[in-house]
Amino acid sequence: MYIVKKSGRKQTFNKAKIVRGCIRAGAEKKKATAIAGNVSKKVVEGMSTRKIGEMVFAELKRKDKKAAAHYYSYFKKGWK
Repeated sequence: MYIVKKSGRKQTFNKAKIVRGCIRAGAEKKKATAIAGNVSKKVVEGMSTRKIGEMVFAELKRKDKKAAAHYYSYFKKGWK
């Protein structure tokens, strides 16, 4: 499945990138894996990385507020 980056370039969807992003934000690996699984079920062909990031942020807010704050501060520059 392909997703669309901010530059407009298509890239293969990679669930592992969501896991890494969540862990970098401070989420435990178990939570990060669960979030990546939930989000990957909702990803559709041609979805933007921005929309995927927003879905990850929403999941993090429900499961780990501190990690969600870190995730937002790191990725918000790409959401403008």
